[in-house]
Amino acid sequence: MPEGRLLEILRGAMEVERDGFQFYSMAADRSEDPGAAKIFAQLAAEEQQHYEALQSQQKALLEAGSWDPDVVLSDAHQLDPSPEVFSEGFRQRIKGKHLEMSALSIGILLEKSAIGFYSKAAEEATEEDVASFFRSLADWETGHYQMLLRLDEALKEDYWNANRFSPLL
Repeated sequence: MPEGRLLEILRGAMEVERDGFQFYSMAADRSEDPGAAKIFAQLAAEEQQHYEALQSQQKALLEAGSWDPDVVLSDAHQLDPSPEVFSEGFRQRIKGKHLEMSALSIGILLEKSAIGFYSKAAEEATEEDVASFFRSLADWETGHYQMLLRLDEALKEDYWNANRFSPLL
């Protein structure tokens, strides 16, 4: 892959991670539920780590003219994927928790978009270490996506009932 194209992909990837970091940080700061705030803060921290790894690759390309195979992403996901991450009181007080529920929905969309972006970047890559790096990012985002989707599904019915929302059948 030409260096110019790879730099363009890295810039786009850094935007993806920056946007995720900003969004999850905002959700963590504004959430009134400690469990929700914790999960959003953890997501923000992981997005920041990804941003820094991408930034290191960009620096390597600009300064050394080559991809740095020593920049790797950790395999360890530190997020609690269980619905219990939201406090017991959250389920009981779910009425009016529009921010948390909206943040889950928006997070799902952000992660789905990131998966597509990184999967395409991996397919475009002509060097295996570059492709592997982007596949790792896609895997991370897939983990985020699946966790958010499970949380959303686990809480959706309670949220709808508490807020007297019933979708038309």
